[in-house]
Amino acid sequence: MGAKDILRKEYQIAITTVVFCLMIVLPIASGVVEESPGNVNQERWLNKDYPQNSNYSSIRKHGEDATLSKEISPLSVSYNSVFSQHDSSFSAINTIMEEHQWPQQGFNCQHIGRSPYSTAANPGIEKWRSPTSNWCFASPVIDANGIIYFGSVYLYAVYPDGSLKWTFYDKYNFGDYGSHPAIAEDGTIYIATTFSGLLYAVSPNGTELWNYSSSKIDTSITVANNGILYYGHQGGLNALNPNGTLKWTFHTSNDVQSTPAVDDNGIIYFGSHDFNIYAVYPNGTQKWNYTTAAWVHGSPTIGTDGTIYCGSDDGYLYAFYPNGTLKWKTYTSSGMRSSPSQDKNGNLYFGMWDSKIMSVAPDGTIRWTFPLRDGDRVWGSSVAISDDGTIYIGNSIDMDMNGGGEIIALTLNGTLKWRKTICDLCLYSSPVIANDGTVYICGSNGGYVGAMGYLYAFNTIENDQPPNAPTIDGPKQAKVGTNVIYTLQANDPDKTPVHYLVDWGDGSAQEQTHDMEPGVPIKVYHSWSKRGTYVIKAKAIDTFGLESNWTTFSVKMPIIFEPPQHPFLNWLFQRFPYAFPILRHLLGQ
Repeated sequence: MGAKDILRKEYQIAITTVVFCLMIVLPIASGVVEESPGNVNQERWLNKDYPQNSNYSSIRKHGEDATLSKEISPLSVSYNSVFSQHDSSFSAINTIMEEHQWPQQGFNCQHIGRSPYSTAANPGIEKWRSPTSNWCFASPVIDANGIIYFGSVYLYAVYPDGSLKWTFYDKYNFGDYGSHPAIAEDGTIYIATTFSGLLYAVSPNGTELWNYSSSKIDTSITVANNGILYYGHQGGLNALNPNGTLKWTFHTSNDVQSTPAVDDNGIIYFGSHDFNIYAVYPNGTQKWNYTTAAWVHGSPTIGTDGTIYCGSDDGYLYAFYPNGTLKWKTYTSSGMRSSPSQDKNGNLYFGMWDSKIMSVAPDGTIRWTFPLRDGDRVWGSSVAISDDGTIYIGNSIDMDMNGGGEIIALTLNGTLKWRKTICDLCLYSSPVIANDGTVYICGSNGGYVGAMGYLYAFNTIENDQPPNAPTIDGPKQAKVGTNVIYTLQANDPDKTPVHYLVDWGDGSAQEQTHDMEPGVPIKVYHSWSKRGTYVIKAKAIDTFGLESNWTTFSVKMPIIFEPPQHPFLNWLFQRFPYAFPILRHLLGQ
């Protein structure tokens, strides 16, 4: 080897040494943990474009085998920088979700349910609603650009102004009762069909990347810190790699309708209809289980101190240490069909099956109960907590009678800020919070022309124009005592929702409808008890209270001959039922 070759070799070694030192020193100096093969996000470091890379499966399998026998070290989990500016109590939030505004159920894979964004300037005004082609019982998520995704017949992508970006279709509906899609770090959207057991990966532009078929999926999709997908189904819990290949299945003896939560060490927690709450290692083996006295339909929440909270249909809220030891249990009197959400002080908030919303302190004592109406039930809707300390939740009104749905806003001490009925079918959706303070929730209407669902947006907006006067369409003549259908329709220049006030012209009470998307027809019904001519009046009122002019419509009850009633003739007809046919005809007998 010549002198030049030796010099070149030493130069290469020196450069390599400097680069290596910089790779170590710079992340430590800046407090950032870089993604690398030693980090929990190793598969994304190895291949950022895994859906299109045919070598990804072999790379992932090598990494999977190398870590199969050990747990993920807490030191390998990087923290969500977005919370460092808002709340130091967020000690471990997943890197995957650091840019998205509300990427999955409960905000993150711990289901903490708390947003870093304030809604202090949000007065609860419905600024718009975006329609779907059928009922919508699912919950939305929000990506880094403010695009909202939710399921109905289609997977919908909607811009922050309420306009449609794209739809993705499957013959089976997307979004079971309250379930969310999930958004990965690279913007991939994961969503499951309601009945077929298909899980889809969809790109941010609305094209399919892959799909995976399993038993009927009954939960939202949880994306863990390392990009692994977890979800419950009729046979247990599945773990999928980000490229759509099965990592493992954990079997249970009954359905899993509890969306899994994942802690900082990669431990997965979920409940089952076999009465158990489970903790499972990242390799799919059981860590521990706790048997309750009923179905565990609710989803666990992992507190900032590592405590695991989960409700059971036996009427208790349970708290566990990470090793499975029971910390406490509090009787709440009914089942919980959602996740508890946790505020900055560790207090929990959740809705219940038996007509109430509750808050429980970190030691398990009940702080307050907010009563709902008899028959109201919170099913599927988890609390969303804003940075200013407002809690939002959906409620099904008189659920057994399908009385409609409302969104409720409370303070952290249980005082009502506002509530609004938004739909006439049961509401299962969880509210979510965007970075501008807008609150989104889904709901469905069934009693109007073309039954459909909606994505609703609540915030403050400028409005200075009233809606247009409505049109009234229906028959101009009707029979006394017969229910008559009329259709109302009005547009609003500001595109804010409208409701209608109707005066039937017969002295009866004026009728007010629910808010509707402007331009969407709504059916109303009425019957008149006396013959005559009546003038129907209707006007449209937007969510700011601005009113249109009245529209009028005349309807005539035809004069019907009413034969005189004579006791002798009635007796005669009864005594001789087949006699006097001409007289009977004339008298309308």
